[in-house]
Amino acid sequence: MTQRNNNFNAARQGWKIMLTAAAVGMMLALTGCTGRDVPVDELLNRAVDCGRSGNWQSCEENALAVLKKDPLNTHALLLRSLAAEHLGKNDVALSSARQAAENAPGDFAVQYSYGRLLALKPGRAKEAIQVLERALKLRPGNRNTLILLGQCGSQINSDKTIEYYMALPETVRRQPEIQTRIAIYYLDRRDQHKRNLDLALRALANAYNTAPDNPVIVLNLALFLDHQGFSKRKAVAFYERYLNLTRQNPELNSTRAQVKSRISVLRGR
Repeated sequence: MTQRNNNFNAARQGWKIMLTAAAVGMMLALTGCTGRDVPVDELLNRAVDCGRSGNWQSCEENALAVLKKDPLNTHALLLRSLAAEHLGKNDVALSSARQAAENAPGDFAVQYSYGRLLALKPGRAKEAIQVLERALKLRPGNRNTLILLGQCGSQINSDKTIEYYMALPETVRRQPEIQTRIAIYYLDRRDQHKRNLDLALRALANAYNTAPDNPVIVLNLALFLDHQGFSKRKAVAFYERYLNLTRQNPELNSTRAQVKSRISVLRGR
């Protein structure tokens, strides 16, 4: 099935939530200063402002200035992590987030940030789940946390994956990206129970009904109907719809050629 590892944007953009949380969590009342002795609160203010304006280099510099004064400052560690991530220093981002998470086990924003970064690391899904589970306990029902837990659960083929997706609000759960992931969950378990293929088909149909003009979703449904033995005739119809939707996309010519070849096979040509 195509785009199996497609990341869901709402979860991937969690740094915006973290930046807001960092600002809210700090005492931001400015105090006077003389010379180079800038107070911690002002440095944190500057870091937040720089992050909001996209000046991540200055954000990191101000966060580091705080850490020189207070090496265990959770807000500074979180801000440095966010800045480092945007500057492409992923190991620094993860290390800073880990330190912040160790210092503040009861802070949702910190635990979520650390779990999110772990989720982006290949082979760290199991660790990410442990951290994100802590975040979920701190803020039950948080959709971004549940989505990341579902993605990580899929990576390690956890039976608990479906619980995360089903805990999402219905409006979120019915989004095509989530329905596709639910379909993958049941498809991976097609040998465990005969109804799982039907549940996978239902999820793919839900995704299609929500986004009938999305070529990826149309192709996923065609492939499923074709290779899971449901209906060759319907598979051809969806293959043809895919070709129609992508006729002006030359970058998809290779895939289109494969689809045309498969249609010929199904029609016995």
